Amino acid sequence: MKFSRPSPSMAIAATALFVSLGGTSLAAVNYAANAGAVDGKSAVSAHTLTTHAAGKLVATNAAGPDKGRIPGKFLAGVPRTQTFGRAFSVNDNAPGAPQTIGSAGALGPLTATCNDQAPAAGVEDPTSTLSFDNASGATVNVSHRVGVNAAVVAPLAPQAAATLTISGSNTFEYQIQSGSTDVLVDGVVRQDGRGAPSATCLVYGTVMEISG
Repeated sequence: MKFSRPSPSMAIAATALFVSLGGTSLAAVNYAANAGAVDGKSAVSAHTLTTHAAGKLVATNAAGPDKGRIPGKFLAGVPRTQTFGRAFSVNDNAPGAPQTIGSAGALGPLTATCNDQAPAAGVEDPTSTLSFDNASGATVNVSHRVGVNAAVVAPLAPQAAATLTISGSNTFEYQIQSGSTDVLVDGVVRQDGRGAPSATCLVYGTVMEISG
């Protein structure tokens, strides 16, 4: 059997078909390799370290109170905020147990204690003690004050606490600094039922953390 040489038009058509098929295969491989990427950049989870996320897209939180939001650690120069609010019943003629009300990020927890300072049984006079406990492992700088009183400014050693005692109702403030991290705590203590058989302490406020 004798095969005839293909015409020039047939050769061009065959070459075009081969190139188009090869290009489709290459596109399919590239698509599979970059599935889920945007402009060639793949996404990492919201729990990824910032060092691993460098140059990549960041997914929003999949669950929890911040579901659907990007974690603040990925947003440079944007403060992370939280609110706190706790009510405590006063134990007649007995000290209360410290309760965690918030956090100064990695620097340490914020606690509140509600006590009865009245000596007579059946008559309560609430007083609140606020505390920041330095759990950072290094010395931090702390300023704290009650109301419009002068602030107390001093370094705070690891595992030490900066405390405030408030009798009656008033505002309080902490400013905490360590390295490139600054934390501002603005709070309010309201104490109800003074002189009554049953009293309560209400502590609420906000925490703002900025990391450079």
